[in-house]
Amino acid sequence: MLRNTLDARLSTRQQRRGRTIEWYDDRQVPLSGKARGDIAQAQERAGRGGGVAIPRGKVIAELSFGFWRFLLARQYKTKLWPDLAGAFPHASNRALNTVEDPVKRLHKFGNRIAHHEGIWHLSLEARRDDIQTVLGFIAPAAATWVADASRIDDVLARRP
Repeated sequence: MLRNTLDARLSTRQQRRGRTIEWYDDRQVPLSGKARGDIAQAQERAGRGGGVAIPRGKVIAELSFGFWRFLLARQYKTKLWPDLAGAFPHASNRALNTVEDPVKRLHKFGNRIAHHEGIWHLSLEARRDDIQTVLGFIAPAAATWVADASRIDDVLARRP
């Protein structure tokens, strides 16, 4: 949901500015060199099927959680946040750190898991709450659905 809502806001930004090029290809979108490199890698991975035109959805899907997380970094506070803030209509306020902080913690948590580091000593309930918080900022109904369908609490109750 985070990826899709941020992509939608960036696409809306492009339309509002009268730009016909995709936001990720537009050099007028103020992205860092690292972000541009991530986009180039995503386009390369998305194009491996050999097709001439790469569907935008494939490019968006190839961008990592870290890419989206860093769009919420303070370096973009004045450049992109005014547009991206609309992706979180149910946040308690429009402050960047309201959204960035739980996303940052989830990114760090995901990296620990990806690197096969131990997580059982961490506050897993707090990370579950971060997931619910971010979902709630985007779409409260989705947050409710995830909470109702999730088995996280069952798993946490069985941990040693």
